[in-house]
Amino acid sequence: MVTETITLILYLSGHVAEHTAYEQLSKCLKAKRTIERNLYKDTGTVRYSCESKTVEIAKGPDNETYIVKIVE
Repeated sequence: MVTETITLILYLSGHVAEHTAYEQLSKCLKAKRTIERNLYKDTGTVRYSCESKTVEIAKGPDNETYIVKIVE
């Protein structure tokens, strides 16, 4: 299923390495702040961004929805 959602994207050296969907922008920004404060201090190659993206989602084995890929 294809839908538009707020997505927290991890960029490593300019390429998408990981992505997570959020229902609200405020929750995405909160997660981004927490990650930036606690995990990564490297400013050169790591960047997080909350963006509105069109994504393909599917249900996993635990019946949760996951992003399969970002549709550009």
